[in-house]
Amino acid sequence: MMKALTSSLAAIALILGASASAPAQSQSALDLSRLLREEMRAAAQIEDFETAHRMNAAALELQPGHPGLLNNAVLLGAMAGQTEHQFEALETIARAGLSYDLDAAVRNLAQLEAADPERLNAIRAALVENAAPVGQAVAVATPPLPHALIEALAVDNETERLYLGGVAERRIYRVEPFAPDEFEVFAGEDEPIGSIFGLVADRRHGRLYAVEGVVDQTPLAPGEPSGTALLVLDLETGELIARHTIEGAARMGDLTVRDGVVFVSDAEAGRIYRLNGPRAELELYAQDERFASLQGLAQARGALWVVDYAAGLWRIDPVSRVAHLQPSPDGASLIGMDGLVADRLGRLFVVRNGAAPFGVFELVFDDANQLVGLEPVLTGDERLGEPTTARIADDRLFVNADAPWDQFPADGAAPDGPRRSPVILALPIP
Repeated sequence: MMKALTSSLAAIALILGASASAPAQSQSALDLSRLLREEMRAAAQIEDFETAHRMNAAALELQPGHPGLLNNAVLLGAMAGQTEHQFEALETIARAGLSYDLDAAVRNLAQLEAADPERLNAIRAALVENAAPVGQAVAVATPPLPHALIEALAVDNETERLYLGGVAERRIYRVEPFAPDEFEVFAGEDEPIGSIFGLVADRRHGRLYAVEGVVDQTPLAPGEPSGTALLVLDLETGELIARHTIEGAARMGDLTVRDGVVFVSDAEAGRIYRLNGPRAELELYAQDERFASLQGLAQARGALWVVDYAAGLWRIDPVSRVAHLQPSPDGASLIGMDGLVADRLGRLFVVRNGAAPFGVFELVFDDANQLVGLEPVLTGDERLGEPTTARIADDRLFVNADAPWDQFPADGAAPDGPRRSPVILALPIP
């Protein structure tokens, strides 16, 4: 075992240190991170904590700000009796802007207190600041849909009607602004559709675009084939105008539209598609082996931006269509981001549900279009369960505050308690 660990570490060090092979490194970064984590666990099991620490640190080089890897660093430091490793990991968590329960997560807190109380107090103060609530939102819709598993949200920027997409119930629902506690089935009742993972309204062309797909929570009839597609519906009637498919698609995840042009992410195939009009053909726009789990997209600042749940933020060059992974600014965590939306000024707002604190953040850029910060816009709100999609209308940001995936196990088991209905929050973004 130790020989295998040493060989793997040497190979990984060679890859990470070879500047001439940077493209190859990037291509296999997430696979390499998984390998590192496997080797880290193997080393920890035989109490080779130094090797485990180095493996975990190398994985963090590939996925900076990953909350699970940072927590591993804290635990490994405790297991090895290395308080310095623990302090460094906790300071990294604090710099990443993450919240962390010291009292619940750190077993040897008294030992750290004795080693350097001033340093620990500084960490504690930073973590408290990271967890402090930011922003004030109002609930604009609470339709009784506990069994739908609402993942997707769209807003008609003229009428402020809301459109909600269900996963466990294969429907699209519409909620009127004057009846926020009611809903009507907008699509999926007369003509079957799949589980809905993304929605966007195009008022200018009178269209609602939706992406459908299949996961374990999708109710399929016996013998019914699975698939994924981009749907084009009439924004007023819900009539299905077109269903666009493309060879090689796995599961489309989210989408964005501007000037009638739609971009769609494929969460499982590592691809981005483009539709140049409601009756055009869906085409492959970008593909990259480095893509791991593409989620929300937005057109802004002269490019297409897409968030990757496991890797961070990608900028797609509009001419070459080459993807560029944005560096983490000042150690901030870009892991666990889901929804993405741009406002009329080109500001980008992202929904994070894979790293605490959950909520909505603004991606801050400098004059050179470089990402320099991640500023909280809405965090610490008790209604934020598992937020997913954000949309903007009339200088207000709307967010699906809670997609209760925890209450819809993949094996179909019933949840412990009653399922939660969706809550749509809104807050001004001057």
